[in-house]
Amino acid sequence: MEKLQLFIVLLGGYNKGDLLESHNLFIGVGEDLESMKAQMKVSWPAATHLDAYMILNHVDGFDIRIKEGVPSENAGKEFPMLVIGNIGYYREGHFTEFHKLMPFVLKNENDSIIAKLKRDPDFAEGQALGEATRSHLDDKHTITAFDVDDVINVQNNIPGYVVELIPSDTKTENILKLGYQFTDLKKM
Repeated sequence: MEKLQLFIVLLGGYNKGDLLESHNLFIGVGEDLESMKAQMKVSWPAATHLDAYMILNHVDGFDIRIKEGVPSENAGKEFPMLVIGNIGYYREGHFTEFHKLMPFVLKNENDSIIAKLKRDPDFAEGQALGEATRSHLDDKHTITAFDVDDVINVQNNIPGYVVELIPSDTKTENILKLGYQFTDLKKM
């Protein structure tokens, strides 16, 4: 058996009545992307294709290891915690809201996503715009005691697997792939 990997996948598709393509996030564990196609379609039936994916290996000073098993009862509330933030921002002269999905490790319940965002150039550029167009975290700025609304807790989205976060000074690169793939999802 190959090593289990943690995939963060951006699915594209159309819900009934949509005028524009919509997107949804799939978080999955597998040996490869191909083996998770059916799971992707079940997670969001409107999916017609995949727009991008990441394989997470290292985030904020922690190596990520995935193992099969049942997480502890409190696993979704334990720190350190791997989360995905959905960052919305605007750019002068563009008629759209841009989104960036970013992984973070929260070390405790007082850890601030905003403090972590200050290192991201897109977010910083958006902060320079006027009040109504300022960059934002959809829809929460800080994590308070175990309240993770609108910040996606990875552990809570991969039943049957446990996320292990191992402190490490050696940064293993994450794999990021962009581009239109798996157009056969619409036939499933």
